[in-house]
Amino acid sequence: TQSKDETSSKEEEEAKSVLPTSWQSSHNNNTETTAADEPALLQLATCHLSGTGLPTPNPTHALHLLQAAYHLTNSVVSAHKLALLYEYPTQSNNLITIDVVAAFEWFKAAAENGHVPSMAELALCYELGCGVSQSDEEALDWYTKAANAGHSAAHYSVGEHFEEARGVRMDHEEACLWYYRAAVLGEEDGVGGLRRLEDVARRVVPEVNEVLNE
Repeated sequence: TQSKDETSSKEEEEAKSVLPTSWQSSHNNNTETTAADEPALLQLATCHLSGTGLPTPNPTHALHLLQAAYHLTNSVVSAHKLALLYEYPTQSNNLITIDVVAAFEWFKAAAENGHVPSMAELALCYELGCGVSQSDEEALDWYTKAANAGHSAAHYSVGEHFEEARGVRMDHEEACLWYYRAAVLGEEDGVGGLRRLEDVARRVVPEVNEVLNE
């Protein structure tokens, strides 16, 4: 039987957020985590998170399965999922405590490995100073990377930085170009940006009438 101190120590260890750098000290040799099969690990994590096939949900084990998927199979999907679980309570039915620092670290791990939605989320973390020191320059850098990789909403965010001189000199012409790209990709905010800077937009974007439905 375990002593109270051992039980308390185990509970404290389980309560700690898993991080990209904590793998060596936290992983175990369970068959589940050594199988190194990304889809299986992701599905197992989903089952443990929802309680499917189990008496009750086990969010702690779900987190470690996702961590295993990241380290054993280079799964950026699992890194992004971990970030979402720590950032947004609804992702875990409020079973996982919010940890914006852990969310930032996992978004960063996924973004640096090419996961486009994580690039945009990482940019937002920098923009808001959520889990990291606020930096308009870093936010703009990651929004630009996300936009260039095809993230439609990130185009608007880049334009907004140019419009409001956040992390870059004010440049309404450049802002309009980014807003136009966002609008063409279906982002209503892009249309709104073009309307705010309509005089400039009409000068630098010949096709703006098509977007503004005029």
